[in-house]
Amino acid sequence: MYPNAFYRVSVKALIKGTNGTILVVKENQDTWSLPGGGLDHGEDPKKGILRELKEELGIQKAAISGVVCAKTFYLTARSSWLMWIVYKVTIDDLPFALGEGVTAAQYVDSSNLADSPDVFEKMVYHVSIDSAHLL
Repeated sequence: MYPNAFYRVSVKALIKGTNGTILVVKENQDTWSLPGGGLDHGEDPKKGILRELKEELGIQKAAISGVVCAKTFYLTARSSWLMWIVYKVTIDDLPFALGEGVTAAQYVDSSNLADSPDVFEKMVYHVSIDSAHLL
């Protein structure tokens, strides 16, 4: 789908809950991922993450502190590379309004995803570990 020289860039939100938990979503899949999604061509990344949070969870306001990490990985199923640009985001506690394609949203202990066979769940774990000192 994407030539090997290109990455599909996704903006993701790292939202910390109580007791070190991380907000995750299930969107068009049965596995957890960080909230967020593909960045549109020419779109400002911060505006992209705000758009994604609104689309996926109905979040109208969020405070973006900045990039906590960027990760790249290969998606075998799509024969393409993906890049996550992960932002530290703070939201007010509110009930989520799940958007189209989102089947669940909850705070999880990311260490429970460490041994997952799913690439997205492993990415949630690695991002949370790599960014722990920033949260």
